[in-house]
Amino acid sequence: MWQGRTRRFAAVVCGSLGILLILLAVLLGYARRSLFDERAFASRVAASLEDPRVARLAAEEIADGVIAAKPDLVGLRPIIVAASKTVVASAPFRAAVKRSARTLHHAITTGTATDIVLTVKDVGAIVESAVANQPKIAGKLPAGLTAAIGKLDTLPGGEGAVWLVRFANRMRTATIAFLLLGMALCIASAWLANDRRRAIVRLGVSLMIVAILLAIVARFGGDFLTLFARHQERAPALAGLAGAFLGGLMAWAMTVGFVGLVLAASSASLLERVPLAASAERVRAWLFGPQPLMRIRLLRGLLGTVIGALLLFWTLPALTVLGWLVGLVIAFAGIREAFAAGLHLLPQFEPKTREERTARRGTVSGAAIAVVAVVVVAIVGTTVWALLRSRDEPAAPTEVTAYNGLPELGDRHLDEVVFATTHNAMGSPDTEGWMFPNQSANIERQLEDGIRGFLIDATYGMKAGNYIKTELDSTAGGMAKYEKAVGAEGMDAALKIRDRLAGLETGKRDVYMCHGFCELGALRLVPVLADVRDFLVANPGEVLIIVIQDEGVPTQELARCFTESGLIDFVYRGPVGPPWPTLREMVDGEQRVLVMTENRAEGVDWIHPAFQVLQETPYTFHHRSQFSNQPNRGGTSGSLLLMNHWIESTPMPKPSNADTVNARDFLLARIKALRKERGKLPNMVAVDFYREGDLVAVVQELNARPLELANAADRPRGRSRR
Repeated sequence: MWQGRTRRFAAVVCGSLGILLILLAVLLGYARRSLFDERAFASRVAASLEDPRVARLAAEEIADGVIAAKPDLVGLRPIIVAASKTVVASAPFRAAVKRSARTLHHAITTGTATDIVLTVKDVGAIVESAVANQPKIAGKLPAGLTAAIGKLDTLPGGEGAVWLVRFANRMRTATIAFLLLGMALCIASAWLANDRRRAIVRLGVSLMIVAILLAIVARFGGDFLTLFARHQERAPALAGLAGAFLGGLMAWAMTVGFVGLVLAASSASLLERVPLAASAERVRAWLFGPQPLMRIRLLRGLLGTVIGALLLFWTLPALTVLGWLVGLVIAFAGIREAFAAGLHLLPQFEPKTREERTARRGTVSGAAIAVVAVVVVAIVGTTVWALLRSRDEPAAPTEVTAYNGLPELGDRHLDEVVFATTHNAMGSPDTEGWMFPNQSANIERQLEDGIRGFLIDATYGMKAGNYIKTELDSTAGGMAKYEKAVGAEGMDAALKIRDRLAGLETGKRDVYMCHGFCELGALRLVPVLADVRDFLVANPGEVLIIVIQDEGVPTQELARCFTESGLIDFVYRGPVGPPWPTLREMVDGEQRVLVMTENRAEGVDWIHPAFQVLQETPYTFHHRSQFSNQPNRGGTSGSLLLMNHWIESTPMPKPSNADTVNARDFLLARIKALRKERGKLPNMVAVDFYREGDLVAVVQELNARPLELANAADRPRGRSRR
């Protein structure tokens, strides 16, 4: 007797601990995929902006940030709030929130920050774009605006909540161990029970109860948290944010519930009878029948009071949970009947003798158990596999839908995409005092016009009066290099300007974009890179390639420029070679700028040696008849191909030359020849004066129909294609 009681007690303890460990494993598993994973965390924070309550708070914080920086705009607050709502709904703002959420995630999980704030950078650039049609406001917006749309002191529990998250993060590796141990304890519980099939039914019912609790947390947990918010005015936004994180838990709850349902119903189908009606009658009698024990009467009285209060004050949530319970009972009955009918329909063979019939009873019972076990394992395994295989990242309707202008480029690898590219991209008539420019407009305008690849030069210079003085390499080899870059006439002009600067006090040395001599035209690198960053913020689906001819500037100095400009947030940090990531992967990872240098690339992991990555064509042509597609720097080993496509007329590049060689037919004919000779389309088509001719249009067509358009280069015009 005592042995039987001990066995029953051990079965109950093992079952209870097993269910608790499975619950803990589910919670940690979900947290691991939605909270502790940086990418999923950022996606959920961005998805929370779909909730109007969160969006309203973000818009008001942006407006308050604008007014704090420019107090005189307080009279325009309603207009700024309205514009901010448009900003919050935009893809650029969602992308900025994702970037900031990654930083916040690192601060929370590592404990490296004491003041944990979701600070969204680049808000100024996004707001400026949103109010571009209201110049009175646009002209007054502060530069470099950021917005803090979530602070630690608004969270229930504050630092305690963050400590709990960090502790759970350290425990996440134990998820599988908890799950396996919980399953083992449940199996032990069933083995210890006197009636093992009924014990399995009870375990299945317990899993269904766990699923109901998880579903309640997923559906109503955000609203419950608002009761503990430190600042009630932010409570609605907190509920929306919590909903974005807890909403995905519903799928996990449904999986646990389905597993419990199948387990309980399949085991019940092997029992001779499951008295559902009798069980329901016992529940009714316990709730409403005569009860001599006052403790029980007090308990059911309190239970009735709670249920009544829930129906009165939280009608919809209470009815929702009640509907879930009724649904589980009906599903249990249905699945049990399906299993029982399936077992009955198994092939039956009539035994000939009483002994055979007696032996067959055990065999049939064993066969039935085996069939049910196989079906249950198959159903449960498939369900769990489907859940774990799926991504726990919500899809927001404002996600990027076009990549470098075309939806189909999202699934193409970087080495399968063509980039319209500008040679000596920094030189344009837009820059005051720039002599001998190679381009039609500055880099900011080039980006707007569709240029996605940039060949630029970087060198050291110092401000002297209205000019920038080049830090010259005065050796014979260095002077020859300058003359090769700008020609004898250009060098003569540069040296004359340099002589006039003699005696003038020079400023601090900095990195400039110059072609040969900064005296002939120069732009500080940092502000231009900042303009590129602003463009990427406003256009979250664009991917760029930058190749830098680094003249005496160490990679660490270039890295400093990228850091100061903020463009460091977008640089590509993955491997440079096949398989390249797709454009969608680069966009999702916010690594949208591939950076290469021609001379030195050591010491910075995201700056790559150009001619280990690129193969190219020659580039010194003085007439269009001289164009050649022979291998040049980089040989034929690089996975990306640069087609240099301009006519040298040093020191003064001529738009008339560009108009000829950038024309559609001529450009396509060379691209076709290049593909035939080198075995692939060019990834970068670099030209002078990109607005002359049809560069951007041809590249867009190539990306849309690469093989068809390349083959069409020498097809006679006016003839139908068959």
